[in-house]
Amino acid sequence: MTQRGLQTEKNILEALRDQTPVRGLPGVRIRSIRPRASEGFDVQFEIESGDKRVSVFGEIKSELSPKLLEEIAPWIRRMKSLRQGVVFALLCPVLSPRSQAFCIQNGIDFLDLAGNISVNVPGVLTLQRLGMRSTEGASKPSSLPATNPFSGRSSRVLRVLLEKTRPWTGTEIAKELQIQSNIIARTLPNASISFGITLGAISKVISSLDEQLWIRRQGSSITVPEPRRLLLEWAEKYKERYRWRLRSSFETSNPLGGTPTEISAGLQPLIRGPYAFTGAAAATDAPFVNVDRADVFLIQGEPDKRLRALDLRQGFTTIPKLRFIYAYDEGVLLYARNDTSFPRVSNIQAYLDLYARGGRDLKQAGYLLDNAIAPKWEVT
Repeated sequence: MTQRGLQTEKNILEALRDQTPVRGLPGVRIRSIRPRASEGFDVQFEIESGDKRVSVFGEIKSELSPKLLEEIAPWIRRMKSLRQGVVFALLCPVLSPRSQAFCIQNGIDFLDLAGNISVNVPGVLTLQRLGMRSTEGASKPSSLPATNPFSGRSSRVLRVLLEKTRPWTGTEIAKELQIQSNIIARTLPNASISFGITLGAISKVISSLDEQLWIRRQGSSITVPEPRRLLLEWAEKYKERYRWRLRSSFETSNPLGGTPTEISAGLQPLIRGPYAFTGAAAATDAPFVNVDRADVFLIQGEPDKRLRALDLRQGFTTIPKLRFIYAYDEGVLLYARNDTSFPRVSNIQAYLDLYARGGRDLKQAGYLLDNAIAPKWEVT
């Protein structure tokens, strides 16, 4: 066993003795802890709940990604079929929500040091507590990928996979990003943008998605088996950072007009580089609610003095108000469109922004997903 593995085993054994995985569960205790127990397991112990008690054979892991769990699942099923009435559980420092969901769907019992637990012996004992986060100083989920496919330049790969849900190779994704770079130069005024990333970076993103079971390999190609679930996962992670990104945004009154077309016509003399509407842009493909604020993405480095001066104009101003957001990555303009007399982001990006805004915008996001995004997945 590696040094890391030995330390993980030591930490988990100490946590079992301290009742850490079951702390806060009324009447539940861990008893009779035996490291290196018989039958080749890392630890054997008992879980007691009221007058119920079950034996647990535990396998300790430093990391448990969905990919690893997929490999372990047949062995767990076999052990449970050979010996009923006992628990065969996986133990690790922190199990990610994605891995927890995989375990529950596949009948794998688990405990982690954050207090997440799922143990089920039909007719005898059932314990489940989810959504627990590690306390400050505790280990972070070791199953997190080295490359985060949901952030920055890496998310450009996601945009390709979700925009066109067909089999892709890494080389084809790289070519697609170059094609879209050429298209954006023609469709958005003053665009000087390259969506390209290296084949090595694309490969790392694909490996991370594969480790989390968001994609499936078909020979040399990959596909997204559940695009809706992948988009929802991305939206949740996008929402976590959305308010932080808004810190660099600014709002102004709107003397330009009541529609994106009118606003865009007024913005063109004021903005040097490319820009695109989001949020309100969804109304083109999936009209749902009246929009009281128009969000406009700007590229980092765009001068904003003339835009901020919109607040100083005298006379009539209208709804929607304007909010200008500096894009965290040029990829927000990937698959942007300029075919409705104003530039707008893709429906995928509009969905992310509406979802992050919450409230009635969350309902608009759901409507956009069901009526404009998902139908394209069904025909590709």
